[in-house]
Amino acid sequence: MALIAGIGVLGLGIAVYLSHVRALATALVKSAEVIRTTADAEREIAVWRARSGKGFWTERRDGVEKTYEAQIVNGLARLGFVELTELTVDITMHEGSLRRVTVTEWTASYPLVSVRIQEWFEFGLLSHLPTSFLVSRTEKPAAAVVVFPSSLRDQQRAKAFAINTNCLVRPSPCRAAEDILPGVWQLDSDVGFH
Repeated sequence: MALIAGIGVLGLGIAVYLSHVRALATALVKSAEVIRTTADAEREIAVWRARSGKGFWTERRDGVEKTYEAQIVNGLARLGFVELTELTVDITMHEGSLRRVTVTEWTASYPLVSVRIQEWFEFGLLSHLPTSFLVSRTEKPAAAVVVFPSSLRDQQRAKAFAINTNCLVRPSPCRAAEDILPGVWQLDSDVGFH
């Protein structure tokens, strides 16, 4: 009887942990989506530091660029309950101004499955890009990279930030980029980039 109760408590603990991981990842993606300005980025970084501790965002410098990185990792992978999965949000500043927000989710299944979205705020050399999505298909169906300017309409931006955080907690891994970002291969269909 005690064994059954122990297994039940363990199962409940795992379910609560997985729910927590998914909720954190979903909230982190939503935070990335609301960033539209440097002030927004600074606010979101401060909110997450207050919520999860100063160590939640790691910082690195590359010349005049400073990148803040936050990761959500499913720690149950170490126990073999799920595949190793991770969601990362990078906020990059260039000389103190918001340059880009990057959200990456990947699953360490074979082959590696990943989606990376990059929203550019100051494109410089990329300023000639149309106000639409660019979707890399070089590793289709396993991986996709979605790049878009911050001038995209909110309705279009929401499609890029529709990351499926269930992939972080599923016992069987997501097997394609489309599982992580539903509709990824159609994002740029209105302009025909392939």
